[in-house]
Amino acid sequence: MAPIPARIIPPASPEAPVKVWVLGSPVTSLFYHNSLILPDDSGRWIEYSFGDREVFAYNRGRLINLAQAVLYPTPAVLGRQTFNAAQWERRKQRNQNRGQQLAMEVERQQVQALLEDLNQRYESADTAPQYNPNVDLHFVPDAESYTGWHTCNHLVARWLRQLGCRIRGLVFSGHFRVD
Repeated sequence: MAPIPARIIPPASPEAPVKVWVLGSPVTSLFYHNSLILPDDSGRWIEYSFGDREVFAYNRGRLINLAQAVLYPTPAVLGRQTFNAAQWERRKQRNQNRGQQLAMEVERQQVQALLEDLNQRYESADTAPQYNPNVDLHFVPDAESYTGWHTCNHLVARWLRQLGCRIRGLVFSGHFRVD
């Protein structure tokens, strides 16, 4: 039985609407890992994701790593990938049958501001990104820790709030729906 999804309520009638996406991939039947995909002004799409360094960046998904990531604050990473329009369509197709794809319209200006913040956060790591082909993301260390009360899903919800969305319900499981 799947958890009750948290509801994403996008802003009503944005003046300059632009579509953003939440992509969720199942970790277990009860837990999704979510990323936020944002368009930039040049027509590219940029995916941002947050996760535990050992599990997400280094593919160390043993039970002990998963337990540590949820029970204790652990080092986190911020992942990023950039797509042109054709690459973005392929990315959506890859996720189509094994996760959730949620699109919503938000205000363009807020997307630009969030992208500036996330790009600054990513680039402030001042280290060469590490690429993980299993998840097709480039990772840098993040200043925030990962733990059960501060997961990828909590960060996606925070970013959505910065875009003017309201979130109703518990976001831990990563099951979302757009109202």
